[in-house]
Amino acid sequence: MDEELKRDTPYDYTQIQEQLWVRLQPTSDLEAYLIEQMARCRYQLEQIENRLTKAWSQLNKIHEELR
Repeated sequence: MDEELKRDTPYDYTQIQEQLWVRLQPTSDLEAYLIEQMARCRYQLEQIENRLTKAWSQLNKIHEELR
């Protein structure tokens, strides 16, 4: 990963990628590419889950206010 991309990459994504790298220990460029894609997907999934949790919380608050 080049330096410019490292600076613009969120810490959580980088941490996920490093964990996968250590666990899977790629031996080819294709495996390294797949780890990068897996980390990106996992990071995006975590972001979606966080947004859904916040939305659910807001809906619950609105529901309580309407009672």
